[in-house]
Amino acid sequence: MRRLRLEVLLLVRGPAVPLGVVALILAGLAALGHGHTVIARQRAALAASSGIQAEEHRRVLAPLGPDAIAGDQLYYLFFHTRREPSVWAPVAIGQRDIQAFNLKVRLLALQGQLYDADLGNPLLASFGNFDLAFVIVVLAPLLVIALTFNVYSGEVEAGTWSLVRAQPVAGWRVLVVKFALRAALIWLPLLALQGIATVWMGLPMDGAWWLVAGTTLAYLLVWLLVSMGISALGRSSDVNVLALLGVWVIWTALGPALVHVAAAARFPLPEALELTALQRQGYHGAWDEPLPEVMAAFYQRYPEWRDAPVPHDRYSNAWYYAMQQRGDDMARDAAERYRAGLEARDAWIDRASWILPPAAMQRLLSRTARTDLQAYLAYLDSVAAYHEALKRHFFPVIFQETSVGQVDWSAVPRHHHRD
Repeated sequence: MRRLRLEVLLLVRGPAVPLGVVALILAGLAALGHGHTVIARQRAALAASSGIQAEEHRRVLAPLGPDAIAGDQLYYLFFHTRREPSVWAPVAIGQRDIQAFNLKVRLLALQGQLYDADLGNPLLASFGNFDLAFVIVVLAPLLVIALTFNVYSGEVEAGTWSLVRAQPVAGWRVLVVKFALRAALIWLPLLALQGIATVWMGLPMDGAWWLVAGTTLAYLLVWLLVSMGISALGRSSDVNVLALLGVWVIWTALGPALVHVAAAARFPLPEALELTALQRQGYHGAWDEPLPEVMAAFYQRYPEWRDAPVPHDRYSNAWYYAMQQRGDDMARDAAERYRAGLEARDAWIDRASWILPPAAMQRLLSRTARTDLQAYLAYLDSVAAYHEALKRHFFPVIFQETSVGQVDWSAVPRHHHRD
């Protein structure tokens, strides 16, 4: 115990360790502040979405008389969806900064509204957002390198290693203690930052909390083992630090970027705009088809409306929204292939990331915070389900040509989805 206390005193006496730990804590606090700001801004936008939707609907419907046909106005109405962030989102922003979290949908064909932009986060291929996950994944290993690169070589170069070996303790035990103390001095501030996030952001101390704490320690130990392995080669301190920085560059930047490039080559995806083009092709093509053919395709999906009268001698909203459904039917297979390609690419990246500890750690934190691709796809599924609920709610209004005054607008379904 006395020897351990002496090692701690020797470690904290120099300026490098206190400065490094303080810098890590300050970076962590700044990262927590930034993550909190980003997610708070999103929460504020989501909180305002209901009022914005109500105002948009009022502008469309208020100037109309009560006898106006409601189906004519549905074209202009947007319905807001909400992807509420998880409590862990400020800790690991993941892809929430580039993915939609409040899509607005209309009763028109859906696929072009869902996949109106390609999905992917180039930041994840390099460093990621400036949040606590960034501090853990990217910055903490630099401090490990700074504090461990010369634990052994520094003793040899200073000529004190022979004195260490003269002690009645095996030299390797001394080195293990030195390395372990440095890992503890890095992990404890990170644990303290997680504790601050717990109080500040209301993180529950459940299994996820302990998973993050434990995997953070395991992640630091991986870097510690790498440093010990390079030190065991017996090279100079200069060579050690260059080798460790090379590993850091490969693991945190170059490797993830190459994995994403390889995944894109292995699982090529069409432009998301192609889905919109197919959808519009199906919709516009239906204009030239006889009404019975358009409605027959619609009835295959919604047979309960087969006996509802549809005018054959004039325009009707029932015909128009049946054409919109034809557009979705045309794009459905392509959308399913696109979705399958996204999931296959993500699964391949997930498997490949295990050879890159920083990428694996980043994905674990994003998965815990529900800010990864799978969480976003779950949100899109909820939007698709909401769109279907809206259609089924308004089909009676459309087919029965209900007036604006007869519609109970307060009963319109609302969307809510939490990561």
